[in-house]
Amino acid sequence: MSYVEPCCCERQLPHLLREQRSAFFQTSGDVTVKHLMKSVGCMVNNGCTMWLMIPSVDVGLMRMFRHWFDREWVQKLWLLTREDCSDVVRAEMAAVIEQHAGQDVLMLGSDEGMSGGLLAFSDGKKTVAIQGEMLLGVVPGMKMYSGCFGAVTAENVKGVMDAVVANMRARCKAVAPVAKQEEKKPKRTRKAKKEST
Repeated sequence: MSYVEPCCCERQLPHLLREQRSAFFQTSGDVTVKHLMKSVGCMVNNGCTMWLMIPSVDVGLMRMFRHWFDREWVQKLWLLTREDCSDVVRAEMAAVIEQHAGQDVLMLGSDEGMSGGLLAFSDGKKTVAIQGEMLLGVVPGMKMYSGCFGAVTAENVKGVMDAVVANMRARCKAVAPVAKQEEKKPKRTRKAKKEST
């Protein structure tokens, strides 16, 4: 079993998964979801689909998603949280949702019974997936993870992703743009009309 530190995550984790295809690793609770995204997101081509199961999200993570959409590194995001995070998601991703209106680029759901976590990227040919606790910040203590990488049809990948995709499809819905409300002009009264003439 490998031990991964934040300083080496971006170099060590892709190497480990490319070499072993399926691997287990541990951290000291200091490898966050952002570290994992940066380290394995590069293992598939741009314009990929991303799946994330995480207890909650914060503004910083949502801005990272927005940046990845702006760069066209990700074209679709499936996000399942334990807590209802729809307000922060809508606020921070409004520009992306508006820009891609009608394309269902952001699928969002919440499930209070969700346990564990998952981060996965797929470009239609290759998939990389990490299962384990998805951390927004440092949470001291040993954390165990499993990861897999390979062709979409590879058994190690298919076994993980078939269940994840079915779970996400059952719980997530497309986030639609917020309808813009037209500004209502104040009605002119007869008295106001007379004064203006």
